[in-house]
Amino acid sequence: MKGARMEKMPTIHAAAEDVRSADSEQLIKELSAELAALYQVEDGGAGFHPEDVERPRAAFVVARADGHPVGCGALRPLDASTAEVKRMYTRSDYRRQGVAQAILAEIERLALEFGYTSLQLQTGPLQPEAVKLYERVGYYPIPRFEGDWELVHAFRKDLVAAETLG
Repeated sequence: MKGARMEKMPTIHAAAEDVRSADSEQLIKELSAELAALYQVEDGGAGFHPEDVERPRAAFVVARADGHPVGCGALRPLDASTAEVKRMYTRSDYRRQGVAQAILAEIERLALEFGYTSLQLQTGPLQPEAVKLYERVGYYPIPRFEGDWELVHAFRKDLVAAETLG
């Protein structure tokens, strides 16, 4: 029944926060556990370390729904003009409610503020929802740029072009 699901959608707000806060650490832990189980590996950390975002032109973004932490993402420098999106995660109860889009929008805003002209990211083949999201918000496929796992889906978004269009 369509009307039965008309609950009030939470207000989502995404902003940069301390990667070592209790909320940030818990979100990272949940994501790593989910990826480890999904890909049947011991470490679902995907090569991310908190110090990756504890430097200039980097950030860790936490999304909150009515004040509660529900997702995260990271902005990590690759070079002077390109940064990488890492650690994108939304708690399962909050998926398909705009959390990931809010995180990406804040990461893109920060990237522009920090002077980047493009963003890149990689995701795995067992995350088709993530691939669809990235394509829907303007990321396009590129060759793998890090690691040696051939099944990775890599994407790029040119921020200057996106800003000009917007």
